[in-house]
Amino acid sequence: MTIISIEGASAGGKTTTSAALTNQIGAFHIPEVASWWKKPKQEYPEWFFERQIDRWKIASEKEQDGLVIIDIDLYQPFWYNWAFDFKLFNGQTLEFVENFYRPLLSQRKLGFPDKYFLLYTSESTLRERKRKDETRLRRGFELNLKFIEPQMRYFQALNEFCPGLVCFIESVEVESNVNKIKSELVNCKHNHRYSLDLFDFMVNWTKTNKAFFDSKLEESPTIL
Repeated sequence: MTIISIEGASAGGKTTTSAALTNQIGAFHIPEVASWWKKPKQEYPEWFFERQIDRWKIASEKEQDGLVIIDIDLYQPFWYNWAFDFKLFNGQTLEFVENFYRPLLSQRKLGFPDKYFLLYTSESTLRERKRKDETRLRRGFELNLKFIEPQMRYFQALNEFCPGLVCFIESVEVESNVNKIKSELVNCKHNHRYSLDLFDFMVNWTKTNKAFFDSKLEESPTIL
């Protein structure tokens, strides 16, 4: 059975593509954290990370019935925080995130998807989609545009280390996204699912590479 993860910028088509794929082939769609869980009044630093454990547990159970789609990467705290020079959330460091995730991967309470699908398009297209979509607020949209280029480099690096891990799709329309994903499902691999080598590469890469943009934050960033 197969677990995939769909990533990309806000308004890039992640959720609509996931929903369409789910309807077409009967997959199980696990949405972003905010769709299923409400933040506690007294939120603590690990709360968001713990929800990734929940999402993986659900994915592991549901994959017995067929394809599982995880909407937004379980390891987002690594590259998202990296893209903002680890100045988010009161300076949440790479070491802090690594120390939480590493034992979970070792214990197989968290794993990597069999394949990532990164949807990308131009900034002008993203802005136009946001303007036309009145159903979502997309908080922090302007700020989150800044991670697009660093995110692409990060996933390109992962794919170079683990060939075939990531499929890059120009998000022109939902139907073409769905068709491309369906055609790639036969190429999904499972041997990296609990790979500490992949995890170490991810940590070391974000430690030794810079996002290359001004990370001064003028508003409180929101993970979408």
